[in-house]
Amino acid sequence: MSERGYHHGDLRNALLAATTELVRERGARGFSVSEAARRVGVSSSAPYRHFADRDAMLAAAALTGFRQLEDRFANLPIPPTLADAASLIATEYLRFARADPARFEVMFTHGIDKTQHPDLLQQTFRVQERFEAVLSAHLPPAETTRRAAELWSLAHGTAALATGGNMQHMLPDTQIANLADSTARAWARGAV
Repeated sequence: MSERGYHHGDLRNALLAATTELVRERGARGFSVSEAARRVGVSSSAPYRHFADRDAMLAAAALTGFRQLEDRFANLPIPPTLADAASLIATEYLRFARADPARFEVMFTHGIDKTQHPDLLQQTFRVQERFEAVLSAHLPPAETTRRAAELWSLAHGTAALATGGNMQHMLPDTQIANLADSTARAWARGAV
């Protein structure tokens, strides 16, 4: 992002875009507030008008990603079977992660304590609720939250391995979605 990417009055969003861009290039560990400021053409102190520190800046970028993930699952149809519902969640989650691996990395940056960022923590609960809504037609209410967390864990594992480049030696890129589908369907068989 260059100076012309920043418009006065929109510094916060310009910095969040620079954050994701830096993570795309260097990973979350390579991100720095001063480099994000340089990219948008402001002083290294300017970001601190919007963010308390580096973690707050990463948490804000993660919040944007979690909102986008919630939107992705907002209007999904309820599939006819638990296996179809599980497959839908896992494959859509994988598509979301693979569409922008840097956004996905920011969302799950190690070291960001979500309890210190209540809006981010609440947003993760809203995503969980979306998963629960897709599964709720097929599971007893008392099991829905736990089962949705299990499925999210499985889907996340596949997505993290795929976006981190850790599956290409085992599977051709085109078959990773098949793995998400088959893993979710296997989970569904064990969930009933």
